[in-house]
Amino acid sequence: MRPYETLLLVDSRRSDQEIDETVKNFSALVTDRGGEMANIERWGRRRLAYEIEGITEGYYAVCTYNLDSAHRKEIEEALPFVEGLVRAKTVRRDIRTRSV
Repeated sequence: MRPYETLLLVDSRRSDQEIDETVKNFSALVTDRGGEMANIERWGRRRLAYEIEGITEGYYAVCTYNLDSAHRKEIEEALPFVEGLVRAKTVRRDIRTRSV
């Protein structure tokens, strides 16, 4: 299992309950594939730097989890079908630190 971090940008025009449901749906994508959610950090509603599909404000959540690397592609392919999700960015978190 490898550590990953995904930044979720959810449409802030949705109700708080719908936003929570979107984050839970992402969490289910991870756990259904044998992953382990470590943390969900909710940043809340924030103004976007630029307009995306008519949206000027979004709800941000950062999810950290461990997942077998073979299942990462499955999650990436399923993200466009998560209701209310505008964008998502996933990075692998390295345990070691890099020197400059």
